[in-house]
Amino acid sequence: MFGVVDPSCKIQEQKVDYKLLNIRGSMFEPMAIELSVDKVLRMLGYTDMERVRPAVRSISEEVVAQVEDVVRPTVHFKHKTIKSCSDGVLEIEGGIVLHCKAFQRYMDGCDKVVALVLTLGRSIDELEDKFSANDQLLEMVILEMAGWLAIEQATKQFTIHLRDIEKPGRHRLSRRMAPGYGYKIDGKKCTWALEEQPKIFEFFDPGCLPVQLLENSCAMTPKMSRSGLFGLQPY
Repeated sequence: MFGVVDPSCKIQEQKVDYKLLNIRGSMFEPMAIELSVDKVLRMLGYTDMERVRPAVRSISEEVVAQVEDVVRPTVHFKHKTIKSCSDGVLEIEGGIVLHCKAFQRYMDGCDKVVALVLTLGRSIDELEDKFSANDQLLEMVILEMAGWLAIEQATKQFTIHLRDIEKPGRHRLSRRMAPGYGYKIDGKKCTWALEEQPKIFEFFDPGCLPVQLLENSCAMTPKMSRSGLFGLQPY
């Protein structure tokens, strides 16, 4: 967060300037991503690190090192005020209307939302293209997992950052929600339709994001990108 919290003030006097954030939004840059080769291998199904073939470990180390070297995660986020939330319909200032039955549980009591668009940048796509062109299938599999772990780590860093800047204003975060994800409500599964992905992008000014939606699709490019929505509940 830049320009909205004065670090020279006492923590109890810090306030988030929501009006400013509603207008321009902000950007967060996570710290350098650090990945564990063993964790990548475990996520790929290797349970005994002693039995991983030297060639597989060597390739894993090379790919993980490349990912750590080239990813440049950024998170663009923007606050908006909730106008109403009922019957699975979340109405937000600016005419944005979202639909998911799970809103009734996770946005209940929230007075604001924070939309986010996170990306690791185009470097992962470029590495994937290089591996694909050379038929390096193992490298592609490892890259996919390393990229997923990297975006998880960047998301966690942003969540901590957002929690920290909202704490002085006495707001707690809901769980992160996103189009395309499923939620269990009263024993039944409901899904926030992926088709509402473009509505997350409506939070931001056109052309200001390093992420785009593919034409006639709700998929994002660069590939290793993520969108989402946090509710802010006063306490």
